[in-house]
Amino acid sequence: MITETPDTAVERELDEPLALQWWDHQRRWLEDDSRLRVCCKARQIGMSTVVATEALHAAVYGETTVVVSASQRQASELLRKAAQLLPLVAVAADGTVRVDKQSAEAIELSTGGRVISLPAAAATVQGYTGHVVIDEAAWIPDIDALWMGIVPTISTSKEYRLSVVSTPGPRTGMFYRLWNSDDPAWSRHRVSVYDAQAGGAPHDIDALRAAVADEATWRAAYECQFVDESHALLPYDLLAARVDETLSYHLNLKTMSEAGDLYAGYDVGRKHDLSVLVVLEKIKDCYRWRGAVELSKSPFNEQSELLTSVLDLRGLRRLAIDQSGLGMQLAEELVQRYRSCVEPITMTAPVKESLASRILAIFQRGDVDIPNHRPLIEDLHSMQRTVTSAGNVRYAAPREAGSHADRWTALALALHAADSAPVYGHTIVCWGNGPSRAQQLRKYW
Repeated sequence: MITETPDTAVERELDEPLALQWWDHQRRWLEDDSRLRVCCKARQIGMSTVVATEALHAAVYGETTVVVSASQRQASELLRKAAQLLPLVAVAADGTVRVDKQSAEAIELSTGGRVISLPAAAATVQGYTGHVVIDEAAWIPDIDALWMGIVPTISTSKEYRLSVVSTPGPRTGMFYRLWNSDDPAWSRHRVSVYDAQAGGAPHDIDALRAAVADEATWRAAYECQFVDESHALLPYDLLAARVDETLSYHLNLKTMSEAGDLYAGYDVGRKHDLSVLVVLEKIKDCYRWRGAVELSKSPFNEQSELLTSVLDLRGLRRLAIDQSGLGMQLAEELVQRYRSCVEPITMTAPVKESLASRILAIFQRGDVDIPNHRPLIEDLHSMQRTVTSAGNVRYAAPREAGSHADRWTALALALHAADSAPVYGHTIVCWGNGPSRAQQLRKYW
């Protein structure tokens, strides 16, 4: 198989999908002739390549397969895997099967068969007939509506199949219900990273485990365990609905110069936690991610230099900074220089509750977009809301993967800055004591 499996071998017969050499869990999937199949899998175990190969094999025989992915990027990536196998089709079929059309959304063969890859949206999936694959189903927002639109695709023939493949997500949603259902019509495949390795996949589990310091991420991404969402302030499905694939996580100086009204939040760290700066652009009542800067174990003069450079930007209207503990002196110096453009925040329990309520409401309204950056998503998800035995609400997050919800705090502070800033129109309200130092930002890119 291309890139994800051991040695490849192409035979002249097409009695199985391209007659490649497969790992055990891949072969079990290919040999399963059930009409309804669901796979709960670990990441990077070759299932996307199996799905792409199976779809291309069906196209050789004139059949259509519609592959629905959680995002356009994932949809394009899966079709790219199918395109990599096209030379093998030509060899295996002695040149009798040609590619008539090929684009970023579809491959069409001379047999009339097609592989169509689409992002998950109910409006885009209707009107097709053939096999259906739903890829990363646990991470598709509003999958119930998608399900109603896509299932009729297989209804015209008992030969058409529906396959649902995903890494596990929250303990809610259709994929969770489908996987835990006892409906005998569905054939179920569970493939953890341990199963994949036992079946021939060359995974170095010790190295993977060392790279994933977050225990919850390891259990979900590699051990096929669903995440308990009962206490998460921002559940995974809510976060997934706000991901914009076009956004970059890191701050970009060029886009900063083009932005309108900017607001920033800064969480101060030093020895144990990250220092994180998040910058948002407010457009009417919505918030557009403009980027973040992370500093690890940076001295306070370097942190001050970063914040001074940001505050000197013409579009920056307000910065909220955590002045609790380590941040007190840094916040005091910035207030002396920039006055009302800087708002020091002491993270008391009522303040944290106010920040948590605001960030939850904004995500629920859909008024903010975030980049597809896994550490950010895990950080936002890590904040937990619990109720003590005395009836008090407590917001806290574990210190995992070098972060103590530092990205969550910076984003929450940026949203607070945008809501609490006085309205000045387009008047520049942040003035330093000297010329602009925006060029200093270049060292953080």
